[in-house]
Amino acid sequence: MKYWFVLSLFLLPNAVWAASMTVDADRFELVQGKQQADFFGNVVIKRGDMMIKAEKVRVWYQEDEKTGKKVLKQAEAMGKVDIVTDDSKGKSDYALFTTASSILVMKGNAYMTSKQGTVEGEHITYNTDTQDTKVVGGDSGKQVRFTFDEDAQ
Repeated sequence: MKYWFVLSLFLLPNAVWAASMTVDADRFELVQGKQQADFFGNVVIKRGDMMIKAEKVRVWYQEDEKTGKKVLKQAEAMGKVDIVTDDSKGKSDYALFTTASSILVMKGNAYMTSKQGTVEGEHITYNTDTQDTKVVGGDSGKQVRFTFDEDAQ
């Protein structure tokens, strides 16, 4: 599932902070005491071939003990979340990435698609280290769906 790996690169701490990244939003608030940055309204994050759009994005950061640099601790995107790379895209109502556990959680009409296929469900949990994936249909009885494109291999 190559598209999961490519998506997760955006969210890894070194990948996010080491390269040039642009964030556009209607409003920005920084709360140094909480080590938190909030972006509100029409948020667009661009880094290389990757782009994330959402109504709100909140990031928590911490100081790396070895380097002293600010690194990502957790990132949360809310409201019409779109994640796009050159070869994949995803959507959900909510997304959360936690660096300590390397877990990406997408909730609310979540789906990811690439040349290899599509996975969709109410809740997608993906471990960026192990590439373990869990997809849940939801309380409403909605089933999960995985569509595999054999011709794309």
